[in-house]
Amino acid sequence: MAGVAFSAIALWLVFSSNHDTHPAFGAALNLVVAWSFIASGLVAWTRRPDNRFGVLMTAVGLTWFIGALSESNDSIPYTVGIVLGLVGFAIFVHALLAFPRGYLETRIVYLTVGTAYAIVTVGQVVAALFYDPTPDCRNCPANALQVVDHNGVTTALNAVLSGLGVLVVGATVFVLVRRWRAASTPLRRALAPVLATGAVTMFLLALLLVLELAHPGAANVVSWVTLFAFASVPLAFLAGLVRSRLAREAVGRLVVALGRARAPGEVRDALADALGDPSLEVAYWLPEQREFFDLHGRRLPLPANDGARWATIVEWDGKRVAAILHDHSLLEDPALVEAAGAAAGLALESERRVAALAESEWRNRALLDAIPDLMFRLSRAGEYLEFKGRAEDVAASPETLIGRTIFDTLPADVASLLAGCIERTLESKELQRVEYDLTLDGRRRSFEGRAVVSGPDEVLLIVRDFTERRRQEAELEALHAELRDRLEELGASRQRIVEAGDVERRRLERNLHDGAQQRLVAVSLTLRLAEGKVATDPGVARQLLGTATEELAIALEELRELARGIHPGVLSERGLEPALGTLVARAPLPVEVDVPLDGRLPGPVEAAAYYVISEALTNIAKYAEASAASVRVSRRNGAAVVEVADDGIGGADPNRGTGLRGLADRVEALDGRLEVQSVPGQGTRVRAVIPCGS
Repeated sequence: MAGVAFSAIALWLVFSSNHDTHPAFGAALNLVVAWSFIASGLVAWTRRPDNRFGVLMTAVGLTWFIGALSESNDSIPYTVGIVLGLVGFAIFVHALLAFPRGYLETRIVYLTVGTAYAIVTVGQVVAALFYDPTPDCRNCPANALQVVDHNGVTTALNAVLSGLGVLVVGATVFVLVRRWRAASTPLRRALAPVLATGAVTMFLLALLLVLELAHPGAANVVSWVTLFAFASVPLAFLAGLVRSRLAREAVGRLVVALGRARAPGEVRDALADALGDPSLEVAYWLPEQREFFDLHGRRLPLPANDGARWATIVEWDGKRVAAILHDHSLLEDPALVEAAGAAAGLALESERRVAALAESEWRNRALLDAIPDLMFRLSRAGEYLEFKGRAEDVAASPETLIGRTIFDTLPADVASLLAGCIERTLESKELQRVEYDLTLDGRRRSFEGRAVVSGPDEVLLIVRDFTERRRQEAELEALHAELRDRLEELGASRQRIVEAGDVERRRLERNLHDGAQQRLVAVSLTLRLAEGKVATDPGVARQLLGTATEELAIALEELRELARGIHPGVLSERGLEPALGTLVARAPLPVEVDVPLDGRLPGPVEAAAYYVISEALTNIAKYAEASAASVRVSRRNGAAVVEVADDGIGGADPNRGTGLRGLADRVEALDGRLEVQSVPGQGTRVRAVIPCGS
């Protein structure tokens, strides 16, 4: 109704215009252009109400009548016509870039469409502020928006708008070409009419914009050609619809093709031919598995129905039988896919049963393949009736195996085991197991057999090679034994630590009782005697106080020595190197010290290193008969390395005595290790490696 009303108004304006030199031709051409878009847009809108392409096509036709206002003899309608008369072209660009889904997708598309709308609205309004139409059209009414008559500004603005228009056209053609190249075969068939005519129209429009600046005379001729190309776009769209309608005849041919005898898979080929989609696939529904499978019995998951691939479910007699996996472009005519699926329903039901058999066969084959390599069918007498497996897993050539017996091919003890297993299986009718070892190609291998009844007086023996598992079990047992030994050693180490603590505590108690404690008691008695002599004999009191002072100094020194034996204060305060200097100074032989450390070690590591060196130097002084020793502490690969060596008689045994064993416990408590190398006559080297984190 709007189109009819706009057409009547446009005809009245054209034929009453004072400045149109060819009213009849212009009116006819503009009606053809407008109604081609309105008609095709209404068809597309009715066919796909959820797709905005039909709305846009209809809008192009309706807004095309705005240009008829430029035929008016009044200033305001005339101005509206010359300013907004090209809005239809912007909507056309929008529709072309939204085809076929009806919406815009990428950033370049949005930018292109936005620029087109800006040119035909804001750009035309700005240009109209400086445009005077009367020099080119004497009978034309005045421009109601004109503010200044400036031909130079008008020319410059037209050049800018024409340049932007060429860019819009170029971007549109670029998007159309890219969309064509990325499209599948069915989608190309649907896109071809509209994209081809649209691209030609865009090319002519770009040529027209250039000629309007360079050669206005030639531009008039190109403008008429551009209008004809412009009007052909909706006609091409309608032609595509007609072709899709004609494609439904292929459903009739499909029914005929399906009526003939066919091999598995021909239904898929017939559907692909009828729908024009070479990529079409058929997935068959197996209700037992509640999944879709192909004809070969392999699972075939359906697409998510939100991308380039789509799945249409096919039912027969009210039950789901299959799904047609096709290109998304076929949804432009969903009834065609549904009709093809309905026509093929019975044939798909037949092939679904074939797919079910294939899936069952595939599953059974997978189960057989999963069974261990060796399978024998044996008679009660031990004769080989059938064999499956590798030649290297049997004791005789597979070519000569059938017809022979286990007693001909296997050692007597193994053959007797298998014969007994066969007899037990046939008697009990239950699964029986047997284990045996064979030497094959010079290698001892372990096997386990499982026998079940497979027929009258015959069994199926399934044999698995357990050689590798037995090896792993032996390694695991050895690992467990090693772990038990280490746990026992750890328990012994903890016991030694407790015993060493008890010994050290008793030593401290003895030293305190025999040394400092006795001296402090003597000091206390001397002070009491001095207290009694202060008044009667000051001289004796002074002597007693002097004696008490000397005893107290000796007691303090003994306490310091005792404290140094527990934990040297210099180690905590200044670090390992100064503590070693004090320790070496008390050694009875020359000791070379090399401690190239960059910074201090962690406290527990420093203490362990100190006591390793202290105990080693003590042992050297007591037992080594050495003339010199050396101490070296370094940091390597995240660990502190402590080495103490001497040139003594050697022969030290770390398993004798508690000194070195206690050091080993201390080092191992920090996840380190202690090594002792002591060859008789070549000295001793004690080496401790203690992780220190950097």
